[in-house]
Amino acid sequence: MGVRLRLLEDYDGTVYEVELPLTSKVDARQAAEDLGLPGYLDLSDFVLARTVVTLWAALNAPKLDLPPELRKRVGKPMPALLFGGAAVKLHSPTANRAGHALNRRLNDVDFAVRKRDGYPFVKLLLNLGGALGTRYMYFATSGDRWFNALRGGRRYRVHGLSGAEGDGLRASVVDVFCDELPFRHTVKLRGEFEDPAAGLYTIGLEKLLLSKLQFIFGLPREKVELLESSGQGFRVLPYDHLKGMVAVGMELKDMKDVAALLLDHEVGEGPEAINPAALRKLLEGDKPFALTARLNLQNLAERVDVLVKEGLSPSEATNVAAAAEELLKALPPVEKRWTKPWWNVYVETPGLEGVR
Repeated sequence: MGVRLRLLEDYDGTVYEVELPLTSKVDARQAAEDLGLPGYLDLSDFVLARTVVTLWAALNAPKLDLPPELRKRVGKPMPALLFGGAAVKLHSPTANRAGHALNRRLNDVDFAVRKRDGYPFVKLLLNLGGALGTRYMYFATSGDRWFNALRGGRRYRVHGLSGAEGDGLRASVVDVFCDELPFRHTVKLRGEFEDPAAGLYTIGLEKLLLSKLQFIFGLPREKVELLESSGQGFRVLPYDHLKGMVAVGMELKDMKDVAALLLDHEVGEGPEAINPAALRKLLEGDKPFALTARLNLQNLAERVDVLVKEGLSPSEATNVAAAAEELLKALPPVEKRWTKPWWNVYVETPGLEGVR
């Protein structure tokens, strides 16, 4: 009999546990090969390996040993896409390189699916532990179930295993978004589901970049000193028109993710290049989003010192800045100057603990 690891206790007293050692009926490396994913993936990362198997399971759902009532719902493959840090790892060899400053361990992973696949996909997640082994266990807390009921099929939330296998194992939130990513600015997803392999089962390089560059919030000017004292003054964006506030951009982890993408991909045309024309087209009809993306890119280009301090070589940091400058030339100009927030302020996004 194995040892049971306590993951969390729900507010209604329900305790969620998993038995150790974890079990697996699927080889993550083989699943990655079946999906056609690159060989540079660091599948020693517990969360990344779990995620790859989840992508594989969504496409192979009709073949899995699932409860009869669920098998009726998953008669066809369900393409699931990644964004965030896991998607960066799928596209970036550097983000997988042992010891490199841009190889960061994943804390959690979120998925995007078509709205029609949202509920079946979540049901699949909740049955993966039984079908494939406890390494791929997902569960829904009481809070998750309330969250899901109130979102009208647009977004779901469950919990999955994360951390490092062993003493560092824990449960973390897994969000499932349907058709779009409604953050500070919305990234709409359409054709990406038609050929998921073409984008390495992510939302694609350009939209992946935008999902990072959309981050912004307003901070009262009198709190800038606190921001700087916490070592995050580099996040203040070069924008002087907000009334009584400064604009604060990407977190360090997001800057590093963008740096990994820019370091490992040419700016131009091709399946694994960042296409400036495509990026411009995505932003041309959305001036607020274009401004936020420009400010975050400009700030990244001007903060070579931050990248070097984080462990990039001077040449790597310079190359990242040059790629950011090249993309800036392609983005639509924004002449309008807003004195109030131009982004969606009614969304849950990380701010700054103790400062905001």
